[in-house]
Amino acid sequence: MADLRDTISNHLSGFESLMAKIPGYKGYKEKEMRREADTLLRQHLSAQYEAQLRRATDVASQLLTGPGIAQLTELDKGNTRLQTFIDKIKTAGQGYAGLFDAIKVKEDELDKLYDFDNQMLLQVDSVAAALEAIQAALDGGDASALAPAVRGYVKAVTDASAQFDQRRDVLTGMA
Repeated sequence: MADLRDTISNHLSGFESLMAKIPGYKGYKEKEMRREADTLLRQHLSAQYEAQLRRATDVASQLLTGPGIAQLTELDKGNTRLQTFIDKIKTAGQGYAGLFDAIKVKEDELDKLYDFDNQMLLQVDSVAAALEAIQAALDGGDASALAPAVRGYVKAVTDASAQFDQRRDVLTGMA
């Protein structure tokens, strides 16, 4: 995916370019552009996971018939975790710090935050691969492979959510 920070800075209006020449405003605007880029990235990230959730819902409907019904509860647990994870992504902090906060958010922390969120795109592939394994077990009629595939999906979602929980450490400089 293209770096959204560059895309945003390349689309400044003439007035914004002029304002950037005012001392103090340029740094403020650069921070805002970093936050905007991260917000756009998180919107893209949540959309990717929402697509996986739609696939998982489709797989769940396929489990309603045949021997797969025994795995429906476990798959629903994974779907619930995935929805909770998507909500976390959508509502994650943007890296603002108050005037009197002990921890100030600098530009390099905002860049680390963006890079962290960008790395979360890799987790989408692991969730997608887990869903493909479930679909393959369903298509092949292999009931013995279905339970491990569903557990793999739940684990992939849990791991992605746990990794995203480390985002706060990036903001506070603990990562």
